[in-house]
Amino acid sequence: GCKLPPKKAKEMQVLTPPEITRFLIQAREEGYYELFLLELTTGMRRGEILALKWRDLNLKTGELHISRQVLKVNGKVLISTPKTKSSVRSVHLPQSVLNILGEYRETVSSEWVFPSPLDPTHPRSPTSCRSRLSDILERAECNHIPFHGLRHIFSTMALENGLDIKTLSAVLGHSSAETTISVSGNTHS
Repeated sequence: GCKLPPKKAKEMQVLTPPEITRFLIQAREEGYYELFLLELTTGMRRGEILALKWRDLNLKTGELHISRQVLKVNGKVLISTPKTKSSVRSVHLPQSVLNILGEYRETVSSEWVFPSPLDPTHPRSPTSCRSRLSDILERAECNHIPFHGLRHIFSTMALENGLDIKTLSAVLGHSSAETTISVSGNTHS
């Protein structure tokens, strides 16, 4: 009959600006620069970024359409619809990122933006991406954060640079601005 205390969300660790720089330099050395740069530019979920196909990106207009996700279930990589209806969305990329992705496109012979290194007819696995993130963070001498921490870094930087919460909510694919507020309020640098 007693009332439980409100659930406290765990504070999300993020990277400092110098750590972000070291992280991206190390990611470039290890062949993951474009993936992690795109993540820090869009705040996409890991499954969403890995499910991108080149046809989802318009290099002329900068529009990136997010309409699927990659999941690993019982050891198999599967493609499904995104987490929620609001997760199907389009975001616009800055010209500097488009230039980098345009150059990167020339090196990829797959329909997937981030194909599996073992089989380019399939997307990269979410678990291999997570372990590579951990390795890159360690080599760059950065705090260890989960992949979702990169999404928090994006939202923190977006808010610090004046993006309103409603627009940020749409960019992140949240079903409501309340979700964005509750998640963004738990960031610690």
